Amino acid sequence: VPPSKPVAHVPSSATIGSRAVLRCTETEGSPPPTFRWYKDGSLMPTDPKTSLTFRNSSYTLDSTTGELIFEPLSGFDTGDYSCEATNNVGSPQRSDSIRME
Repeated sequence: VPPSKPVAHVPSSATIGSRAVLRCTETEGSPPPTFRWYKDGSLMPTDPKTSLTFRNSSYTLDSTTGELIFEPLSGFDTGDYSCEATNNVGSPQRSDSIRME
C-alpha cells in the first residue's frame, strides 16, 4: 500500500539551546515507509556534518521512526520543515510545511 500524506509534528516555537523533537507520522503505508525531512525545501542529510548547508546544525534524524531531534537547537534551525514518506509502492508523499521559530 503506498504511503498516505504524512503529517509533520513541528513545534511552532522552540527555545535556542534546548532539545526540540519533530515527528513525522503516516498510518497507511505497507511496508511501513521511511521518512525524509526537508528544511526550506532542501533535503536534510542524515548527518548534518556532511553538508555545507546543514553543518552548523546539530541534529539526529531517524528515517525509520521519522523523528528529527535537534540537541541543542540553534538560531540557524529556524525555518519551514516538511517530511516525506516513501516505501517501495507508489510515489513519495510529502507533508505540509510547518514553520519553526
